[in-house]
Amino acid sequence: MFKKAVVLKRRKMNLPKFDYRNFFFFSLFFCGLILGILTIKDDNTELNNVLKTFFVNYISRKIAISILECLLDSSILTFTIPFFTFILGLCAVGGPIIIAIPTFVGIVVGMATGILYSQYTLQGLGYCALVIMPSVAIVIGTLLKCCNESINMSVEIIYMIIGGNRTTRTNELKEYCLKFIVLLLPLILSSILYIG
Repeated sequence: MFKKAVVLKRRKMNLPKFDYRNFFFFSLFFCGLILGILTIKDDNTELNNVLKTFFVNYISRKIAISILECLLDSSILTFTIPFFTFILGLCAVGGPIIIAIPTFVGIVVGMATGILYSQYTLQGLGYCALVIMPSVAIVIGTLLKCCNESINMSVEIIYMIIGGNRTTRTNELKEYCLKFIVLLLPLILSSILYIG
């Protein structure tokens, strides 16, 4: 006889937090990628000829060396930029340079892709898609995280220097180092993938 009243409670939706800093760093990388490709588009400049010679010699040398030498070579290439980012995170004035790193890496990857396409056409794009890009995707994801952590640490150091109201933990440097040690694992995977 009596109908039960149904009460619907509104639940607040918890949307994932959008990280604008990672989007900003990825946008810088993508702009650098486009800039690098456009730089190689003009075939007549002396810079392009030097870069083409360098990349063609690098690829032919990669084919001729052993697997261990190739792993060492790719590890040096892979670990240099994140190590540089780690050092800049320990500097109070490292922020502007950290922001420029994704753009620089994007320019280099774009130039390599453009050179491979201009020299080998579709075979170059296939090589880039199958050998270079899986490794680069891991490196870029790791590099974005490295840049994020380095910017945070650089800001903390600025606050420590100027004596801001922020409370700094005593083990902040230890956590920063541990985060970068954990970020080495994807870089090792990237080096192994790059051996191809």
